[in-house]
Amino acid sequence: MQLIPSLDLLSGRLVRLRHGDPDQATFYDLAPEAWVERLAAAGARRIHLVDLDGAFGRARQGAFAGFPAQFPALRFQLGGGLRTRDDVSSALDLGFDAVVGTLAVERPRELKGLPGDRVLAALDLKGGRIVTRGWQTTSACASTDVFEALLVLGFDRALVTDVGRDGTLEGPGLDAAALVTKEGFRVQASGGLRGLADLGALARIPGVVGAISGKALLEGVLPLDDPATRLALEGAA
Repeated sequence: MQLIPSLDLLSGRLVRLRHGDPDQATFYDLAPEAWVERLAAAGARRIHLVDLDGAFGRARQGAFAGFPAQFPALRFQLGGGLRTRDDVSSALDLGFDAVVGTLAVERPRELKGLPGDRVLAALDLKGGRIVTRGWQTTSACASTDVFEALLVLGFDRALVTDVGRDGTLEGPGLDAAALVTKEGFRVQASGGLRGLADLGALARIPGVVGAISGKALLEGVLPLDDPATRLALEGAA
């Protein structure tokens, strides 16, 4: 399993939201490029980028576009505001290794024909229901219907976020991750990571291949100079 740092940007600044709420934002006085360089030096191999402006329906940021070319040794996956097939295709054309989006939840058939290993369904769970559009809208479809539609189309990779734990450092949503892996998905789990012990708990769930961490890395809860953190960053996803 691989530890995957998350960079969430709002108005071009690094930020972490609590429960996905823009009114509970913590901004960090650190240039995103400088943080990527520090993560790479610590052993990171994959970076999860989130365009929060796009996620909340504002004009999408252009700051991410050059990251794959600027840091060729890293693999980047991009999420936030990718709501059409053209959005997804454009991101892949820019060199992003994978895209993460709710289009897979809202209109999965539009993704038919795209490479299944480069599309991660954004399965954001709140109270057992899938939520979209910056976690502000509850999907009208039952979760099981969404899972089935994706698997039929050949998309079996998902980024699963327990929204109630996101940005809280209260521990990961093990139940949410296990729910989705049991349906046949390979899962990156996001939300609440607070230490290396949580990585072990996630690794024991068959089908969990990655753990997303933003706040724990930014605030040193997972120290970049800890050899165990480096091993986790270098792990296979």
